[in-house]
Amino acid sequence: EAKIDNLPLEDIFSRVSIYSSAIRNNGGGYYNHMLFWKVMGPNAGGQPEGELLKAIEETFGSFDKFKADFESAAKTQFGSGWAWLAVDANGKLFVSQTPNQDNPLMDVAAKRGKPILGLDVWEHAYYLKYQNRRPEYVGNYWNVVNWNKVAELYRKAMK
Repeated sequence: EAKIDNLPLEDIFSRVSIYSSAIRNNGGGYYNHMLFWKVMGPNAGGQPEGELLKAIEETFGSFDKFKADFESAAKTQFGSGWAWLAVDANGKLFVSQTPNQDNPLMDVAAKRGKPILGLDVWEHAYYLKYQNRRPEYVGNYWNVVNWNKVAELYRKAMK
């Protein structure tokens, strides 16, 4: 196995298929949850403003259409996984879903890019409060999204 000490996670993920499944699963779990908690907060919700809102509207047609696409990705992910809003190599936003602890940075992802918003749809993320009602959990996610943080990640991804 290639030496990975001191490599940035993004570099490891870009070639994750050459590493053991433990690196993929544990590294992905760490990164995905780090992003998940970073983009939530109290007194959050609403919708983005400025450049991020403009990019969402240009890509999806409207903020509501984006939300519908994102919710669909989250609700239809079979089993455990994640829903994502990410920026591709051309600076375009996209919504995707990944299984388990995969994410769009990984070379195994169907659509690759830099995640700026991620929703955990593993049952452990919602079961205590929502039991098997994943759609309700997904719908309530919008109440805690910190759009200022998502916008900051969007600006960084565009550099």
